[in-house]
Amino acid sequence: MKNNFFSVVLINQKSKQNFSINLSKHTVYLILLLCCSCFVSFIILVYQAYYQIPNIKQHAIIHNNKKDIIVLLNELKDENLITDSTLLKYKLLNEYDSFNQIAPIVKPVEGIITRGVNTQKKHYGIDIAASLKSDVHATQDGIVILSDETKKLGKTIIIAHPNNYYSIYGHLYKTKCTAREFIKKGQTIGLVGQADSNEGPHLHFEIWKNNIIIDPRNLIKEYKENDVSIKE
Repeated sequence: MKNNFFSVVLINQKSKQNFSINLSKHTVYLILLLCCSCFVSFIILVYQAYYQIPNIKQHAIIHNNKKDIIVLLNELKDENLITDSTLLKYKLLNEYDSFNQIAPIVKPVEGIITRGVNTQKKHYGIDIAASLKSDVHATQDGIVILSDETKKLGKTIIIAHPNNYYSIYGHLYKTKCTAREFIKKGQTIGLVGQADSNEGPHLHFEIWKNNIIIDPRNLIKEYKENDVSIKE
């Protein structure tokens, strides 16, 4: 008759006593199976810890830094490196459009774009060359939250619009509105001035969605057509 049991002998070195345990083959197989299961579970936990959790963190980082993503999409579209079909393929079109729609808006001033958005140089808007003291118009309905002198942009106006959009008008010669004043789309809010440098008269114009930079050239067709700015 075959021996269907395994004997395990335990020896206590201090007391010199022996303990023996007889285990059946089925019990041994069960123990081995449990050990293998524990090992596989450990491998899965390690995988989740080193791969899945960082991915979750990465998604959180992407969500909290949409500004960089949208700016990148703007740059790629400007350079004709991506199209709407590409954005649609990767389910980015709705995301892109949601951050680029404040339309319908009007041009704040008639002119030519001489400098574009360059976040690396902290130039968050466009410069529009225009006649000195020409009218500057509100691009959309809103309420003025700032109409004052600033260190960087001189006389500056900031207007809050519906859906958490903001427009900024800098290097003004004169402001024609005050803080907390309700402004209608197309209303004259100031006059074109010029910076302290020798750049000539121009309007510095920015559009933001919360903390997301929106390139006005993507919203105003005439500005895209009259853009002579050099890619920096």
